Amino acid sequence: MAAEIHSRPQSSRPVLLNKIEGHSDGVNAAVLIPKEDGVITVSEDRTIRVWLKRDSGQYWPSIYHTVSSPCSSVSYHHESRRIFIGQDNGAIVEFLISEDFNKMNHVKTYPAHQNRVSELIFSLESQWVISTGHDKSISWMSTQSGSMLGRHSFGSWASCLQYDNDTQHAFVGDYSGQITLLKLDEQTCSVITTLKGHEGSVGALYWDPVQRWLFSGASDHSVIMWDIGGRQGRTLLLQGHHEKVQALRYLPLTHQLVSCSADGGITVWNMETTREEAPQWQDSDSCQKCGQPFFWNIKQMWDTKTLGLRQHHCRKCGKAICGKCSSKRSTYPIMGFEFQVRMCDDCYDTIKEEDRTPLATFHEGKHNIAYMDMDPSRGLMVTCGSDRVVKVTHSSLSF
Repeated sequence: MAAEIHSRPQSSRPVLLNKIEGHSDGVNAAVLIPKEDGVITVSEDRTIRVWLKRDSGQYWPSIYHTVSSPCSSVSYHHESRRIFIGQDNGAIVEFLISEDFNKMNHVKTYPAHQNRVSELIFSLESQWVISTGHDKSISWMSTQSGSMLGRHSFGSWASCLQYDNDTQHAFVGDYSGQITLLKLDEQTCSVITTLKGHEGSVGALYWDPVQRWLFSGASDHSVIMWDIGGRQGRTLLLQGHHEKVQALRYLPLTHQLVSCSADGGITVWNMETTREEAPQWQDSDSCQKCGQPFFWNIKQMWDTKTLGLRQHHCRKCGKAICGKCSSKRSTYPIMGFEFQVRMCDDCYDTIKEEDRTPLATFHEGKHNIAYMDMDPSRGLMVTCGSDRVVKVTHSSLSF
């Protein structure tokens, strides 16, 4: 719910336009209707609701539809007004919404998964509905015939999904912290690569097809930008949250990334600036600064008659160091560290004050954020979560 975002976030406050209440359980997704003062919500209370803004300025439900199982995810295609709802029982239900948004007709039910649908995407170009589920699989089904075209299984829950229409590549994040890149074809698929970088379950993905950047957010509180198009394995680590990251959106016109976390934190990252990759952590049996042995280095401990020390790592150079040689802490935004992190004494001394200038701004959504959608052309953002509240805010992003 960040709005009027400036370089000094403490002096700017989010502009809350509307608060939508009335759900009896957590709201799993909320989508802004393009060119309309409307919001579509799906909830754990088994309802699909279309909210339209009335003359009073408040949102009231023009469609209130109940299905057989809790609604876990949604994909809405505005041009055709087709809406696909993922459910806790593994099914996907397709509806067609009327032009006046007052009626919704059932089209098909797709038996996509054996367990909860975690995310789904409708591709008009492919005429597929692609989905991931807690049955540890991705499936893609024909929206023309309603039949299953293909399925691929993973080693853990598939938690989030992105899809590139032009190349038919799918990105799947899972609970082990991995992201799998697959090429989908009619009835078959091939695994292209697996991206490993998170230390916790992946909770959100966002794909920008122009820059060919993939953004991922995880329960390790971090965001990673994967430069898929560069084909050099370049990754940028972004650390600016205190809780698990659950929603992402890249804004190409302003070169900004918006990330939201479970505690309501909203971070806006400047992606136009030149950034540096964080180093890989080095392995060593002794401190790479003073040479003191780490506690598993029994031989050196015995030879030098000293106690082993705990191993740490400098976030700037990646060297393995002891606590005495890394007593300093600093931010280093150019490498994605917006909060203070451990530095070895040598690296700390090289950091100038201008190097600590933030490259992100921080804002409070003031409620649990499990899902976020934006309409940059109107400066609108909608957020929802387990507190059953949907918030529509103005979010004119600028650094």
